[in-house]
Amino acid sequence: MIATGRFSRKWLILIVSFLLVMVVVAGGVLFWRARHMDNFVRVWVIRSLSQRFQSEVELTTLHVTGFPHLGVYGEDLTIHTLNRSDLPPLIHIDRFSFDLGIIALLQLPKHVSGAQIENMTITIPPPGERKIPVASKDSGKKDNLLSSLIVDEIVCKNTVLITLPRKPDPGKPQKDPLEWDIHDLNLQSASLDKPFHFRGTLTNAKPKGEISTSGDFGPWNVDDPASTPVSGSYQFTDADLGPFPGIAGILSSTGKFNGEIQELQVEGETDTPDFSLDKIGKPVPLHTEFSATVDGTNGDTVLHPVRATLVRSLIIAQGSVIREPATKGHRIVIDVGAPNARIQDILSLAMKSDKPVLTGTAKLKAKLVIPASKEKAIDKLILDGQIGIDDAEWSSSEIRQKLEALSRRAEGKPEDNDAGSAVSDLHGSFHMEKGVIHFSNLTFSVPGAAVELAGTYNAVGGDLDFQGQLRFQAKLSQMVTGTKSFFLKALDPFFKKDGAGTVLPISITGTRDNPTVGVTVFHKKIEKHPAATKAAAKKDGQSPASP
Repeated sequence: MIATGRFSRKWLILIVSFLLVMVVVAGGVLFWRARHMDNFVRVWVIRSLSQRFQSEVELTTLHVTGFPHLGVYGEDLTIHTLNRSDLPPLIHIDRFSFDLGIIALLQLPKHVSGAQIENMTITIPPPGERKIPVASKDSGKKDNLLSSLIVDEIVCKNTVLITLPRKPDPGKPQKDPLEWDIHDLNLQSASLDKPFHFRGTLTNAKPKGEISTSGDFGPWNVDDPASTPVSGSYQFTDADLGPFPGIAGILSSTGKFNGEIQELQVEGETDTPDFSLDKIGKPVPLHTEFSATVDGTNGDTVLHPVRATLVRSLIIAQGSVIREPATKGHRIVIDVGAPNARIQDILSLAMKSDKPVLTGTAKLKAKLVIPASKEKAIDKLILDGQIGIDDAEWSSSEIRQKLEALSRRAEGKPEDNDAGSAVSDLHGSFHMEKGVIHFSNLTFSVPGAAVELAGTYNAVGGDLDFQGQLRFQAKLSQMVTGTKSFFLKALDPFFKKDGAGTVLPISITGTRDNPTVGVTVFHKKIEKHPAATKAAAKKDGQSPASP
């Protein structure tokens, strides 16, 4: 019994001693491994990134600190673009850090809880220009621990995303790269070989405003980074349009996007409750619903039908927004249609009065071109189109009374107060450039009379310069009564022309607020000025609208 007990204690001591030796040896191995982790992790990072991106990788500094809980800190990490020394690095990171558990002393982990990145620049090369050689495509996928690594959360401070445009056609200038400064970027479940979720905020330079965005990115397309898929949503708030010459207002926009970096499908809407043409009209609400295809490498945009609501009028537009490198701006070409708009809503952009001068249903069809320049919008836009207003009504009682009197005379019923109407139609073709609208065939009509004009209108200053003819249904003698009618019958044949009872040359000059109307009879022009008409009416005790 005593011998058996001694034998058992002997084996127990041997086993305990053996375990202690193993612990000491294991501890020594772990300690030695920890002391040499700097180079071990550095080689792992460089080799894995090189294999994954098939590119040269440089890492200036890497330190592993702490034991047994390990922290990794690195500086100046650069991933170059394959065989393209003429391009900036694909990715450059000033500083990064992450934690490793004690298990990393034995084998590198496939899961990291969190990482921090400071000052990262990502440069997307031109679409289709970064192709990995066929022989190398599969070489980086074997035994690449970094590709299978998942990081629960990566917090990035100060990230710059740059997309390089395609090479231009021969003889055309090179477009500038697009650049986005993202001051906060959060990546969740990040992996090189799987899509990951992102959330970020950035300040848009022009118009200046905050953009918050979130969505999914990846997997990263090593062959062609511009083809990497991305999807998500955005919110753009408090964007001041003031820096854009000629327009004003505060814009907000929300939307969603889906596709590849080089071809994003974007849908969204904008609200500008106080949109205005600066120094011309009054602020009015503008709401748009849009769909567009955006090339994220150069900013070129194709607008699919955009539905814009100006006050209560629907305007439909489609076209393109193309960057022009020579002017560092965008050339906008848009086809505009308004099949059932309100003329008072359109005029509100060009008039500051709260009371509309004219109301009615307007049909508008036009082509809008805004060249890339620093001029005000009203000075650089070019507009060609046609407009038609049926059953227009004038808000001014004075104008309505004068039109009713004109209509009665034109119908040959000058004393019939039940005849005539102030409801009028307006149609015309126009060309706008440098803020001046050129009308080639502007027609304005009331029952019994029509005015055919050609001339110019200055949208900024309000200057008028129109020449044309006034056509009446009635003969000259039928427009008056009594002895005047009798004596004018002899003159009727001189003024009858092209199926009209009377045709007279007419001119409209002056300004929008003080127009001068002149009618020529026997080569003598009779002009009426608003101020003179009102003064004469006041002297005679009559209303200025008296015919």
